[in-house]
Amino acid sequence: MSDATVTATAPLFEARNLTKSFGPVKAVRSVSIDVRVGEVLGLVGENGAGKSTLLNMISGTLQPDEGELLLRGDALQMRTYQESTHKGIFRIFQHQALVPNLSVAANVFLAQEQRFSRFGVLDSKRMRRLTQDIFDELSIDLRTDVELSTLKFAERQVVEIVRSLAQARLLGIEHPVILYDEPTSALSREQIEFFFGFVRKIQPSAAQVFVSHRLEEIIELCDRMIVLKDGEVVSVQDDPHALSETQIHELMVGRKAEAYNRSHHVDYSLTPRLEIEGFTGEGFHDVSLKVFPGEVLGVAGVVGSGKSDLGRSVFELGETATGRIVIDGDEPKHDGSRAGIRAKIGYVPTERHKDGVVLGMSVAHNLSLPEIGAAIGSPVINARTERGNTQTAIKELNIKTPSGDTLMSSLSGGNQQKVLIARWTTLKSQLLVLDNPTNGVDVGAKAEIYRIIERLTETGVSVLLISDDLPEILALADRIVVMKDGRITSAVDIDPLNPPNEVELVAAMV
Repeated sequence: MSDATVTATAPLFEARNLTKSFGPVKAVRSVSIDVRVGEVLGLVGENGAGKSTLLNMISGTLQPDEGELLLRGDALQMRTYQESTHKGIFRIFQHQALVPNLSVAANVFLAQEQRFSRFGVLDSKRMRRLTQDIFDELSIDLRTDVELSTLKFAERQVVEIVRSLAQARLLGIEHPVILYDEPTSALSREQIEFFFGFVRKIQPSAAQVFVSHRLEEIIELCDRMIVLKDGEVVSVQDDPHALSETQIHELMVGRKAEAYNRSHHVDYSLTPRLEIEGFTGEGFHDVSLKVFPGEVLGVAGVVGSGKSDLGRSVFELGETATGRIVIDGDEPKHDGSRAGIRAKIGYVPTERHKDGVVLGMSVAHNLSLPEIGAAIGSPVINARTERGNTQTAIKELNIKTPSGDTLMSSLSGGNQQKVLIARWTTLKSQLLVLDNPTNGVDVGAKAEIYRIIERLTETGVSVLLISDDLPEILALADRIVVMKDGRITSAVDIDPLNPPNEVELVAAMV
C-alpha cells in the first residue's frame, strides 16, 4: 500500500493488542492505539503506566510478547531502532541523540552518511542543500553549516525533528510517524511555544504521538488522547481540549487512595536525622527539608523532577552540590558516598542491575560491598563475620536463597532488592535513601519490603522514600514533599483521618 492511499480516516500506524512482560511484571497489557496523518495523538499516564515500554515496542527497541504493528495497513516486523527508521518511524527522545561537534546538516543526516558518499568522499554540500530545502519549506531560520553546540536547546530539538523529516524523504517516505518522548521537559515556556509552532507546521505531512507529563501541553497540542494505567488503555478521549487538567488527573489515577495508619508515632521534637538547606546540584535547586528519627519522608515527582538526583546527592553527602547538609546534628564534609556510608547512610538505587547488585557475585559478597568500599574497619572481610551477617540478613529479611554463596543472578528481583536493603541493616545504617525500592518486584515481595521498612522505622531508622508509585508513598510516608523542575513545590503532612488523594498529588507534580 503506497503513501498516496493514506486518508483522513485511515490510520497511518496501528499497534494492536501489544503485550510486554518483564519477569512477573506485565508492563503493557493488550494495548491498541492508532494515529493518522495530520493528527497529534497524546499519550498520558502515571509513572509506570507503560508509556515508555509502549514507545520502545513501536520504535523497535523492544520486541512485544504478543500483538502486531501495522504501517499503512501492512504488518511490520522490526528488530532494531534502525529498522524502524527505515520504515518511517522516528523517535524524539527526552535526552537528545545528537553529536554536538558536528554541523547541523551532519546531524540531520546522522547514520545516513553512506547515501552521501562516493568513492569514500562525503558530499557535505549536498547534505547542506537538502537540509536547507526543508528549513526553507518550514521557515526555519538556522544555518546548516554551524556546529550544533552553538545552538540553543530548543533549536537543537528542532534539528532532531527535522532529521526525522529529512531522513524520511531521503528514504522515499512521504508521511513519517514521529514519537515524542517528553520532548519539552527541559524547555522554558518560550522554547515550548517555539517547539509547538514547529509541530504544527509539520502536522499536515506526519502522524505524531506526543508523550508528556505536562497536561496543559496535552490539552493545547493534541487532537486525541489515550490514557494508560497499569499497562492498559483506560480511556480514549476524542477531544482533549474539552477536558480540564483535573479531569485528566482523575482518568490517570482511576482509583481512590486507601488511607493507611502508620503504626508508630514520629517525635518531631528530636534532633533531625537529616537536614538539608539550600541544597543545589545537578537536577535540583535550593532544596530544604528535614527527616526525623523513625520517619518516612516521601518524595514524589514525575521523571525528571530531580527527586532521584536529590536522593543520590544526599547519599554522597552533597559531594558535587552546594548548600548545607546535617546528619544527627553534625555537619560532615561533602566527601562522597564512602563518607556517606561511614555517616550511617544507606542507598538503594532505582536501577539495581546498573547501580546496585553485582550479579556475578554471591549474596554474601554483595552484602559486604559497602563495608569494603567505605573502608570501614579492616580492609579484609573476616569470612566468619561475613557468613554470620549473611545468615542474620537472610533470616531477618526473609531472603529466599539456597545459601549466602548463591550467585545474585539466581535470585528473583524481589530477593535481590531485599539483599540491597540488607546491606544497610547489616551496617546498622540510620538513614536509608530508597529510590523506587519496589521497582520491578511482584506483589508479594512488595508487601514484604513494606513490612521491612515499617520494622526499621520502629527501631528509629529514618527513610527518605523516593517513588514513582503514588499509592506506595501514601501507604508508607508520614509526610510528603513534591518536586517539580528540580524544586520542592509543596509539602503535605499525612493526616490519617483525612489523607491526601492521588489526584491532589498528581496535580502538584505536573
